[in-house]
Amino acid sequence: MPFTRLLFTNTIATLTLTFICVGVADAQPYAYITNQGSNNVSVIDVATDKIIATIPVGKAPVGVVISSDGRKAYVSNVESQSVSIIDTAHHQVIDEINIEGSPVGLALSTDDRVIFIADWFDDKILAVNTANTLKRNTISIGKAPAGMAVSIDGRQLYVANRDSNDIAVIDTTTLQIISRIPVGKHPFGIARSPDGNRLYVVNVQEDSVSVVDTTENKVIGTIKVGDHPYCVTVSQDSRQLYVTNTQADTVSVIDAATLMITTSVPVNTVPEGIAYAAKYNKVYVASWGDDTVSVIDATSNKRLASIPTGKQSRAFGPFIAEAPH
Repeated sequence: MPFTRLLFTNTIATLTLTFICVGVADAQPYAYITNQGSNNVSVIDVATDKIIATIPVGKAPVGVVISSDGRKAYVSNVESQSVSIIDTAHHQVIDEINIEGSPVGLALSTDDRVIFIADWFDDKILAVNTANTLKRNTISIGKAPAGMAVSIDGRQLYVANRDSNDIAVIDTTTLQIISRIPVGKHPFGIARSPDGNRLYVVNVQEDSVSVVDTTENKVIGTIKVGDHPYCVTVSQDSRQLYVTNTQADTVSVIDAATLMITTSVPVNTVPEGIAYAAKYNKVYVASWGDDTVSVIDATSNKRLASIPTGKQSRAFGPFIAEAPH
């Protein structure tokens, strides 16, 4: 049974690169896909849609976030109780952040100086100094924190609390909760629009997405999507969002202006993580059920390719490195 369905159907269950040296202008984006069942990360060259490296990490990797300069990828390992830090130039783990809980969602401050780690079991967020990972603070949060996103100005951290049915808003300077936004039932994956104006929150048990106005931190709309949605990503122009539906094996494509579904794209089995690659206008979808990544052309909204990856691909979080390495 996938980790997804353990989370969504049983709330009391235990949670059971090749880098080519080129000029900055020629650097290519890469996708970092966590494979929960094979304890590694598949690295995809977005230009060619080929696997260029496989990196061993800790046990049951789930979450992923990339530094703003693209030089490091952080991976949460649920069963190892750790976060692996990957040097993207050499395709290897260079450090490990050990914690006592179970890390799931990850986010970085806008200056990359702090990594926020959602501890699923202990209902807290760790704020860890990336220069010295022994320096850390703890924030008590809602129940079962999962997806996270940082505001465009870096001043606020948004945390989806699955079992509290809300989004906690944290001041990243004081590390205090300054607001709570009620959303739908079992919020899990979240994404901020690139223009910074909205936050999109996936509500698993309501088959919906809540639309949050980040100016006032309140819900301004709700979008019905497919069966058991999981994650959401937004196009670079903030005009379209894409939502994975784990039980329907589809991606819902939504017009951000009208909040209406424009099409539904069939993908591989149990789609979970999803991310948009701006340079090539493509969407990447990790499928837990058949160990693949589906590639969608964001212009035609047609599936272009299916890439074999490791076992039980998750890729929970913004897993595309767009910045020059």
